[in-house]
Parts: sequence; structure tokens; C-alpha cells
Amino acid sequence: MLERAAAGEPVALTAPGVLEIVHGLARATRSCGSWEAALAWFTRLATSDLIVTLPFEAAGAVVAGRLRAAQPTPPTGLRRAGPKPEQRAGWVLDLQIAACAWSHGYAVATDNRRDFDAIARLIAALYPTVPRLEVTDAPAF
Repeated sequence: MLERAAAGEPVALTAPGVLEIVHGLARATRSCGSWEAALAWFTRLATSDLIVTLPFEAAGAVVAGRLRAAQPTPPTGLRRAGPKPEQRAGWVLDLQIAACAWSHGYAVATDNRRDFDAIARLIAALYPTVPRLEVTDAPAF
């Protein structure tokens, strides 16, 4: 991913992934104004030619719905901070991110390998005759 960006090629982010990043930065800005610059930077980046935002379309929505029906809560336990509704919302976003990336033929790079590896196994079980979702570690900066 970093090699592609260094070569001037756009990096792909899913629309649900952009939502999750902006939500986190906006919440941090509310509690500590110093995050405002990070939110402004990411907003400029996400709307630039350096990023391609993969839309969450019907195919991804169908996959995410089937994944949620198969596994309504994370199999790895709710480790996220915050109240239970926020934790569950995070799981649903992870399902949407994975389904969106997979339906567009992209891998997922993440720091949350446990949950995304579990989602990749669910996709393989639901769709055994098609390529699997590839999950990789997020690049270290």
C-alpha cells in the first residue's frame, strides 16, 4: 500500500472505513480541540486524488447483511472502548468495511486482525467458490 502511494498511485479506502475514521477524529476533536487539525488533514486527504473511495453498493450490502446474520456480534469478544451500542456499531462497520473491500476485489489492511480474520473465514464459509478476503497487517508509519 505504501509503495503504491509512493509511486503516486491512489490508495483505496472503503466508504465505511472513511466514515469510521472521520467519526473517530470528530469525536476526539469534541473532547480535545487539538485533533481538529488531524480531522481537517484527513478530510483533505480523503477528498483528494490520492485516495479512491470504494462505494458501499448493493453487492457489498448483501454480503454485509449475510455476515451480520451469521455473526451478529464479534466472535472475538467486544474489546472496543465505550458503551455496548458503540461496540456493536463498530462491529457492523467492520462487517461493512470487509464486505465493501471484498466486493470490489480489495484486501483489508488493519490493526484489528482478529476480527477481520474472523470475517474473512465467514466470507469463505458463505461464498466457498470465490476468492477469499485477504487480510493484512496495517502498515507501520
